[in-house]
Amino acid sequence: MHTEITLSEPASLTAVFDALDIGLIVLDRAVRVTAWNQWMAAASGIPAARAIGRELAEIFGDPPNQRLMAVIDEALSCGTSGILVHSLHGQLFNLKTRSGKELLHNIAVRSVGIDRPTCLIQVTDVTVVTERDRLLRKRQNARYDAVVDSAHDPILTLDTSGVIQLANPATVKEFGYETSALIDHPISVLFGEQAGWKAAWEILSAGGKLARPVELAVQRKDGSTSFVEVSASTWASDARVFTTAILRDVNERRRAEHALRNLNTTLEQRVAKRTADRDRMWRLSSDVMLVVQPNGIIRASNPAWRALLGWDTELPPRTHVTDVVAAADRAQLEAAMRELRASGVPQRFELGVKAQDGSTRIVEWSAVAADGLIQAVGRDVTTERDAERALREAEDALRQSQKMEAIGQLTGGIAHDFNNLLTGVMGSMEMLKRRIAAKRFTEVDQFIDAAVTSAERAAALTHRLLAFARRQSLDPQSVEVMRLIDGMADLLHRSLGEQVQIQIVAPPDIWPVHTDANQLENALLNLAINARDAMPDGGLLTIALANISITSAAELKGDPVEPGDYTIISVSDTGVGMSADVAAKAFDPFFTTKPIGQGTGLGLSMIHGFVNQSRGHVRIESAEGRGTTVKLYLPRYKGAAAVEMLEIAAPATPYGSGEVVLLVEDEPSVRLLIAEVLSELGYGCVEAADAKSAIPIIASKTRLDLMITDVGLPVMNGRQLAEIARQHRPELKVLFVTGYAEHATTRSGFLGAGMDIVIKPFALDALAIKIREMFKG
Repeated sequence: MHTEITLSEPASLTAVFDALDIGLIVLDRAVRVTAWNQWMAAASGIPAARAIGRELAEIFGDPPNQRLMAVIDEALSCGTSGILVHSLHGQLFNLKTRSGKELLHNIAVRSVGIDRPTCLIQVTDVTVVTERDRLLRKRQNARYDAVVDSAHDPILTLDTSGVIQLANPATVKEFGYETSALIDHPISVLFGEQAGWKAAWEILSAGGKLARPVELAVQRKDGSTSFVEVSASTWASDARVFTTAILRDVNERRRAEHALRNLNTTLEQRVAKRTADRDRMWRLSSDVMLVVQPNGIIRASNPAWRALLGWDTELPPRTHVTDVVAAADRAQLEAAMRELRASGVPQRFELGVKAQDGSTRIVEWSAVAADGLIQAVGRDVTTERDAERALREAEDALRQSQKMEAIGQLTGGIAHDFNNLLTGVMGSMEMLKRRIAAKRFTEVDQFIDAAVTSAERAAALTHRLLAFARRQSLDPQSVEVMRLIDGMADLLHRSLGEQVQIQIVAPPDIWPVHTDANQLENALLNLAINARDAMPDGGLLTIALANISITSAAELKGDPVEPGDYTIISVSDTGVGMSADVAAKAFDPFFTTKPIGQGTGLGLSMIHGFVNQSRGHVRIESAEGRGTTVKLYLPRYKGAAAVEMLEIAAPATPYGSGEVVLLVEDEPSVRLLIAEVLSELGYGCVEAADAKSAIPIIASKTRLDLMITDVGLPVMNGRQLAEIARQHRPELKVLFVTGYAEHATTRSGFLGAGMDIVIKPFALDALAIKIREMFKG
């Protein structure tokens, strides 16, 4: 039975006012705050009690935005509404997201009431939308740069003054100018003062579009002239207007057109006189030449036409040009002829032409209309198009082959290791059953230890796979690298043995890094063990630290790395080293130089995935007989001072005090295990197999102190379930469990307030400790 609540009740109005996912402020005619909802309190850090009764300038401590105050005044005095957006007016209020970052927002101002007008201010969070637009723009720019740099035609970008802002490599190659001689110089360096460009630029500057390309002459650096066909259009970026021009080489076409015009001018005379020059060019040309009347009737064709298409005789009289063109291309031919008759502008197009044996040849045509006739020169490009198609098919086949090779390596190498580990687990469990049945309990511990050891090794292998795929959950924070290495000293000495000496080289002012401390420790241990294996007779392992500020990708020899401040961690050995071919494959998944069964080939690929996921970079330098150096470039942490990493003794398993936990897990065996642990620890447990069955429990009046949910639930995932749960129970604590979660790889972007995460597989004591920490926190 539901209780009907009307919005006339003050309590309901307050609840609705505070439940909205936008900021709401109500001002009276004196521009003082009379209402301030919970969203505003959370975003500003100022509770309603401190805000109500004060002016905006008093609350935020800064002079209010003049445009905002003007809109508020208009709303109070005239009853009008207004909207202010972040992209035009900057940070209107000093608001923060839950993670402490600047909260980007838009503001809508409306007049409310008639007798006593008041002003309602709505604040909308646009942080995520703005960041998404920025990333989309960045990706679009990257795609644009890739297309422009790989284009065969010269491409220029101009500002509104006609000054060159970008010139692609094809421009430098075609015209001989260095990039520095073009960038920041007017376009006149190429076009001079040609009237054709001036007319085109006037159209583009006025925001218009060119109806057709403009043919211009370009002065090369060596003094020669090149003719180009210029296509240009304008576009805007961040309120700036640019023009992009594509310059297509038409020198060959002009020569063909010139030959055609000469042919057209003298055709009647040459046919009548049968001059040797005309007959020789007409007969010996390997390109197809046609003279076509405006109505499409072929007036003349050269011998290359018969040679190309395998015909033994001349074309029949009054043959229409569409009769020799493939049916699929006739519409394109008719459109080109209409354009030639209407404008007279030379046209270039490709058509399929029928051969006598029924096959189709692809011919690239250059055609021009002059003196009442259409002259066309065609070049057979069938072989080129077939080669392009074969190349695409070969590339597709190669990609498929690489995919199959990777799958083969995965099913071979990883299955081999997992089978070994599963044998240890299953064999130990079978022996446990036999010993328990025989009541030989004194021998149980060794089999339990063997099963746990194999399971832990399987978990470590899974984490390496996730690291290679960049899907392990990271907890990036400030890490003091030198303190972390000092804490690993005993572990490194035990792992490397007495034959390997360890040397640490670090200046005193090493920057802290922003990364996951546990993953960094695993990466350094992995590199140290690789170094040990490369020094079978012993040697020197050097861990060196350094700071570096990178201003451009060129500083790393063209490797892809974002400019910024980095801390370099170099791990060097004096071992056997690697050849250039082996070093080039070192980070490839499943690649290993170790014998079968002694390595999965995931160690370095795991490090590569972890460092890249941390927005860093990794390089390897090696030579046979001279050792190997692996350098990790990790981004500098620029926040508050790093928190010291302290050795903490393992605490005793904490017990509950009757708190009630909602457990949502779709795997029955895992749900049974966690429920049993919760019961033994003194917690009440309510179970649900999926989000659909969990939501009614959340919406009910059942006591719930914590929700433990798997991230990878069917239909609705655990993060979406948590959002719904917070709508019903805003203070409910949520603990996620996951073994693979694409969106949980960075905790700061996945977890909200009162949320935490544990990674499968986990120790039961660790789960108990995490639950108690959440209740305390």
